[in-house]
Amino acid sequence: MSQVNKRSTWCRKSAIGLISALLTFNAMANPAVDNDSMMFDSVESSAGPVASTPGPAVIMKHTGLQYLPVGKIGNSLSQVVFYNPKKSSSNTIGVADIYVDREFQGALREGQFSVFCLLPGKHIIEAYQNDAPHYTGKEAPKTIAQLNGGKTYFVETNSDKDNGTPVSVSRITAENQLFGYKSSATINRASAVKPCEYVGGMSQLGNVLFNFAGNKVSDIEAGGVDIVKNMAKHINSLPQIQRVDIVGHADPIGTPEFNQKLSVQRAETVKKMLISYGVPASMLFTSGEGANNPTVNCDSLQNQERNYCNRANRRVDALIQTNDSAE
Repeated sequence: MSQVNKRSTWCRKSAIGLISALLTFNAMANPAVDNDSMMFDSVESSAGPVASTPGPAVIMKHTGLQYLPVGKIGNSLSQVVFYNPKKSSSNTIGVADIYVDREFQGALREGQFSVFCLLPGKHIIEAYQNDAPHYTGKEAPKTIAQLNGGKTYFVETNSDKDNGTPVSVSRITAENQLFGYKSSATINRASAVKPCEYVGGMSQLGNVLFNFAGNKVSDIEAGGVDIVKNMAKHINSLPQIQRVDIVGHADPIGTPEFNQKLSVQRAETVKKMLISYGVPASMLFTSGEGANNPTVNCDSLQNQERNYCNRANRRVDALIQTNDSAE
């Protein structure tokens, strides 16, 4: 949806520019994604055609928001997480334009990502840097990828600005970079892109971060109150909604008993806020997982660095279920 020793390096880098609490869209509280490597072949030597994908382009939802782990996709679709890594100022490469089957999918600035789903089969998936305004990269693609159903593929833009073939990476490597990245705010125009449908009947809603050891409204990080307000508006706009699971989490500092209690208290705080914004209490269900489901592992860090890295673990996930199992 392993290079675990890179976690500490990533956390040190994230402490420099990590933005404060923002709404992110998290498909499942336990994101077990079947990750696979994207395999490429040259367009000329490809034995099969690009999968047929008629119909209008899908409008991408929830753009401009922070990344959290994506959920497991159903077997009828393939999921792609495409991101443009942050570079040093001396090696900046600017904007990368993503093309899917020769159509514009989105533009990624450094530190941005795009999540989209496709039918299983062969697809041209490339990204050319600084390709505007002529967008010549889509006219002469070099490679084609084979995507399998039920798989999630993590790819990053190629460091060679003249090479449009993305680089396939493991989930751990990708998500060590992706925390703090924002999704692309551009409009998808690729007709091959399909709405993502996740396993388990839960679809994306949001996430709120808390201060260390905090469980009150005043302990929610800056911007978090507005995040919950937006959650409430979104819930109230869905006539087919069945339930919302509000799952609290804690960082590993402290005893298991304390962290379990703290995680439940955080979930209850978000529930009360949603009720105050007009969400019926009957559809809200709270639970806590203590420190058993961390987003990042900060154990190798010391003192302040570890505390800052653990911000991602002091969270409440909001998961929504509708009658059709996908929003």
